Amino acid sequence: MTGYSYALIGLSLIVRVLVSGKTREPDGSIDATPLVIILALALAAIVHLGDPLEIYGLGMSSFLRCSWTPLVLLWAAAFVIGRVANAFILRPDTGFRAMLASGRASPGGVYLSLKDYPKLCGLLLGLPMICSQTFMEEFIFRGLLVSSGKWFYRLFGISPRTAGFLSMMGSAVLFGLIHFIPAFCCLKGKSVAISLYALIMPATLGAVFSALNQASCSLWPGWIVHFGLNYAGFMWDRISGKWETQGLK
Repeated sequence: MTGYSYALIGLSLIVRVLVSGKTREPDGSIDATPLVIILALALAAIVHLGDPLEIYGLGMSSFLRCSWTPLVLLWAAAFVIGRVANAFILRPDTGFRAMLASGRASPGGVYLSLKDYPKLCGLLLGLPMICSQTFMEEFIFRGLLVSSGKWFYRLFGISPRTAGFLSMMGSAVLFGLIHFIPAFCCLKGKSVAISLYALIMPATLGAVFSALNQASCSLWPGWIVHFGLNYAGFMWDRISGKWETQGLK
C-alpha cells in the first residue's frame, strides 16, 4: 500500500517545480531535487527489483504502526537544542550579519525560495517543499546508503549486526559532512561554531534516525522527525522574521 505515499511525494514535487520555476535564479540554475528523487527511486527499484517505497517500509500500514511518543520526544529535544544553538550562533558579536550580507551564510533554499511570498502562503507552500527535501535526504542516506553499506560489509564476511552498525554510522558521518563542508568553505573558518554545529547535529540525528528506522523496519520514523524539525524551524523563522532582522534582502 504505497499509493498514498507516492501521491504525497508526487504532490510535493509538483509544488517544488512550480515554485522553483517562478523564483529561478538569474544564472538559470534550477532546483535539482525532483530529478534526484526520481533517479534515486529508479535506482532503488532496479537494485531491489521491486517497489522502492515498499522495500524501505514507506507504505501507509508502516506509517500507522509508528510509535509516536518517542518520535515526539526526539523532535522536541532536537528542536529545543537547535533553537538554543541558533540563538548562540546568531549573536551580534559573531559578525553573522556581515556573513549573511556577503552571501557566505544562508537560511537555506526553501526559505530563500519562499521569502517573497506572503507569510501564510509561504508557510503552506513550505509543507510540500520541505516534505520532498527531507524525503530525498532520508531515502538516500538512511535508505540507499545504509542498505548498500550492509551489502558491502557482508562481502568481507562481517556479521549482519556489525555490518548494519557500520553502515548506519558511515551514513551518519557522510550526512554530517555534506552539511559541514559547504558551511566550512563558505564561512572560510570565520565561524568555527557554525561549522561544528553543521557537522555534529546532522551526524547525531542521522545516527538516531537510522536506529529508529532499523527498529521499525521503515524509513517513516526518520522522515517524520526530520520533516517536523525542518518545518518547525522554517515556521519559527518565518513568523519571527529572524533572517530579515539579520539583514536578509
